Amino acid sequence: MNKLTEISKITGLFLVWRTGLLIISWLANQLLSYQPSFPYSQDVLANSQLPQWLYSWANFDGVHYLTIAQKGYHGTGLIQAFFPVYPLLIKTVAQLTNLTHFSALIISGLAISNLSLWLLLILLYYLVKKHFTVKIAWLTLVMLLIFPSSFFLGAVYNEALFLTLLIGSFLAAEKKHWWLASILAGLASATRVVGVFLIPALLITLWQQQSTNTQVSPVVFVQKNWNKILIIMTGSLGLLGYMFYLQLRFQDPLYFLHVQSEFGAGRQENLILYPQVVWRSIKILLTTRPFNWKYYSYLQDFIIGIGGLGLIIWSWLKENLPLSYIVFALLAFLTPTLTGTFSSMPRYALVCLPIFLYLAKKLSKNKFQLIVYLLISLIFLLINTILFIQGYWVA
Repeated sequence: MNKLTEISKITGLFLVWRTGLLIISWLANQLLSYQPSFPYSQDVLANSQLPQWLYSWANFDGVHYLTIAQKGYHGTGLIQAFFPVYPLLIKTVAQLTNLTHFSALIISGLAISNLSLWLLLILLYYLVKKHFTVKIAWLTLVMLLIFPSSFFLGAVYNEALFLTLLIGSFLAAEKKHWWLASILAGLASATRVVGVFLIPALLITLWQQQSTNTQVSPVVFVQKNWNKILIIMTGSLGLLGYMFYLQLRFQDPLYFLHVQSEFGAGRQENLILYPQVVWRSIKILLTTRPFNWKYYSYLQDFIIGIGGLGLIIWSWLKENLPLSYIVFALLAFLTPTLTGTFSSMPRYALVCLPIFLYLAKKLSKNKFQLIVYLLISLIFLLINTILFIQGYWVA
């Protein structure tokens, strides 16, 4: 199969996924009443002159990204928690169209996310194919797209853009294009705070490239590769640049962290250890009234908060996955839990590549298990998409 054919098939897979979820969003209002539970739903999104099933792809955090794109970081509280690359891209694309209405920002955000997702699928396919088989590469794409929270990849959220930068950086590093890997890492760290964890992941990649056949001591490794190490370290400039901006404008370089507790959902500024988060989540499940959508969200957070970490660790112990992927995934997965909650873990898990690689490798060996998993995951994806579109908190 040549590259053109592969890209055509990937494009077809993307279009089926995108069209299917758009149809679900169009039907959502007939299945569940629209009850937005987030700020600015009526005075911002509803006035966009777009149909509800379309502008609702900017629900929840999407509104904050659009607000930053329109007004910057001043005049609205809490938005400093959202990093600048994605909203700046939204603003730039909207300006290129010469449209100033809020609807242009929504369409720009959707265009960036979906174009990023298409490119992500292509890059991810070739990254996985490089290490494993064509079958595993295809299954990994399916596992990502069918994941219960994958609809965020096509929404006005930065998940697809961040993953594209992440996979692109990994690919560049494995081809020893260190400047490109570092630039993409820098953009990733200015897109989401966990992007800075690409630095240790890239250093691990460099170490493994240097010690493939012979053992290299850390001292010798640094002496031989100090220039590459410095290049990799520049990948932190995205985060450092945003921190510098926050210091200049708000006199607090960690403002993005200090506003977390104001979002609610049990988030705290003090660091909370993972076992404490598990215990807190169990208490919530035992004391909250079940059989409503809020309880469903709590339960989903808990399952992915436990199961996601288990899959990452299991993929490390049992599967031959690159150590750099494991290290990044562990750091990216555990960091949000340090605020004391599993809230939004279904979304945060999307950036943890080993989860989808492990599922692809494991389920490829048993067709029956694969079909059962795909059906169950698809059902929850459809439920979550409807909930999100209709304004119910999912992740």
